[in-house]
Amino acid sequence: MEVPLLPVEIDDDLAPLLRAHPLPAMVSDADMNQEEIAQAFGTTVNTVAKWIREGMPVAQVGGNGRAYVLRLSHCWAWRKSREAEAAQRSRHNEAQISLLRAEMLGVEIDSPAAQMSAKERRELAEADMRWSEAQRRRRQLVPLPDVLELLESLGKIVRDGLEAMPDRLEREIDLSPSQVSAVARIGSDLLTAWADCIEERELRDREVGEADLSEQLLI
Repeated sequence: MEVPLLPVEIDDDLAPLLRAHPLPAMVSDADMNQEEIAQAFGTTVNTVAKWIREGMPVAQVGGNGRAYVLRLSHCWAWRKSREAEAAQRSRHNEAQISLLRAEMLGVEIDSPAAQMSAKERRELAEADMRWSEAQRRRRQLVPLPDVLELLESLGKIVRDGLEAMPDRLEREIDLSPSQVSAVARIGSDLLTAWADCIEERELRDREVGEADLSEQLLI
């Protein structure tokens, strides 16, 4: 059953709003009080009162014990129009901001940098600095297997050299047998000290997880 509506004059400002923003097809028009309009729009009575002060159409002005009467279709059209204006204003302002950023940064308007806020550009710069620092540190790091392989190669060179040194010194500078024995003993002592140092440090058995993350590949 249709409920009769109050006779309301539609002025020239309201008419185009009603044409541009009609009620959804399944919704019938109705005259409501402020509490009902607040429920319909999911807001508060105080907000509805604020909208009225800002120019929302009123079918019947309240006062002296008489409640305000608000036509649902009129309030809907007015709110939708305000939302559309706000969205248009926001798009316009964002476009001007992008133009100004592009001018200040010396880039084209369609450049991603022109679309970023100051906060976004700062975050991007900080991320780039962190990435650059990480890359710099990576170039300073050496994988553990490579370090071990290098140490083994160096150790073999030193060991072979020390073991061959007595014979070479005997041939090249004509050392006496006692001198050759002394050189052999010194070389053996050096190799033993080398092996003891490696065993003490437990280089091969050390847990990488015990080291600081920045040093794991340097162990």
